[in-house]
Amino acid sequence: MTNTKPSVHHIGMTSYHFDQTIKFYQEGLGFTVKHIWGRDKRVYMMDMGDGACIEVFEGGQEDTPPTGRWLHVAIRTDDIQASYQRAIAAGGKPKLEPTYADIMEAKPKPVYMYFAYVIGFDGEEIEFIQELDSEQ
Repeated sequence: MTNTKPSVHHIGMTSYHFDQTIKFYQEGLGFTVKHIWGRDKRVYMMDMGDGACIEVFEGGQEDTPPTGRWLHVAIRTDDIQASYQRAIAAGGKPKLEPTYADIMEAKPKPVYMYFAYVIGFDGEEIEFIQELDSEQ
């Protein structure tokens, strides 16, 4: 049977601070290196743990804003505090500490979650999401 439902395979980014970014994604986010390639510049495919990946291309310029950079990448977690602290300990910059949200207007039913944001070495925003079954 063919799976026709789309899902995320990978998200690509260019990194000026390549070595720091790879280390941050491994130590701070728990990603593993799935593939490495590149002739003139390195490319790492980093597995997020569920088969979806971040593809990190070496390059860019520090003083030039990136083009087409994503708004944020949201990562599912079962422990919002541990995920946030691990990312900060690995050099991520805090943007928003773990915060509770209930989105009562969500359809077909309310959404309950904790979320937090950190900033990576190239200015990319990473959101952690811990979904809950009910109100806290």
